[in-house]
Amino acid sequence: MNRVLIVANIRKSQGGITTQVMELKNSLLLEGLDVEVVSTHGILKDRIQGAYTAFKRAKECDIILGVGCAYMGFIPMFVAYFISNIRNKPVVFNFHDGQIKEFLSSYSGLVKIVLKNNNIIVATKYLHDVFHRFGFNPILIQNHFNNLETTKTELKRSETIKIMWARSFEKLYRVDLALDAAIHFSLKNNVEFHFYGGGSEYNYYYEKYKNANIFFHGFMKREDLLEEYKKYDLFLNTTDYDNFPMSIVEAGLNNMIVVSSKVGGLETLYGEVEIVFFQPGSIESLIETLSALLSDITKYNTYSVNLAKKVVSFNWANVRDKWMNSLNTKTQ
Repeated sequence: MNRVLIVANIRKSQGGITTQVMELKNSLLLEGLDVEVVSTHGILKDRIQGAYTAFKRAKECDIILGVGCAYMGFIPMFVAYFISNIRNKPVVFNFHDGQIKEFLSSYSGLVKIVLKNNNIIVATKYLHDVFHRFGFNPILIQNHFNNLETTKTELKRSETIKIMWARSFEKLYRVDLALDAAIHFSLKNNVEFHFYGGGSEYNYYYEKYKNANIFFHGFMKREDLLEEYKKYDLFLNTTDYDNFPMSIVEAGLNNMIVVSSKVGGLETLYGEVEIVFFQPGSIESLIETLSALLSDITKYNTYSVNLAKKVVSFNWANVRDKWMNSLNTKTQ
């Protein structure tokens, strides 16, 4: 097995799956493999063009890796499946998405047609358990990141506690909870809430809260966003669904305390001494959690220390053998 074709929805200047795919590609290249990534993201024309390109490239590959997520994000896995059948190439699947339970509850029959008994590589125990429950064959291999290194930031907190929220302004990420909490604490002169990201609901919330004591920074390229983490003490994650968000890893590398809803992959990936959890969807639980934390943030310094130790373990060395075995076994 020397030539790998990866089919995925690749977004320019985006994190998430795109970054995971590129990290994997770079790691496999270092192993001496020939790796090509073909994107099936975009409007219908772009998706068709990507599928056609993947079909042509598959002629010379040894194995196809279809990377996808729920709903429309499943398209790359469909494409990888059909190409593998036409070209008679082995295929492995890689799935990322915290909405797996809802997705399979509605579409497990259709998914079964594509995945059949093929291996599905997933990054969290949560995904592994749900796939297994629906009769699929998951393999747990945690996500990895190259060049992991914590910042030199000391654990001393300034008088003003700066809180960062950085996800997409979409319903599933529940920015409304974070904004309601920001309004609740807006009269405290030692707390600032800063919001990063774009999305379909950005303009609505910006217009609604732009005159409040809340800071909106809009969408920012990942390389610029990575520098922003260094300015903050606390990272706030309010999502209803999640799997293995990069933002938590990036916050951990910057010695931030993370407050997050206890959902999906986060619950099985991180412990109670690494993330300060609150009950998902509950503004009361979020405010109670933040109130305790803001009353004496130094009590929570150990959380940032523990989280930093956890996230630096997400490296290629710790998952290399599992990835190589999964790809090699399929081509034998």
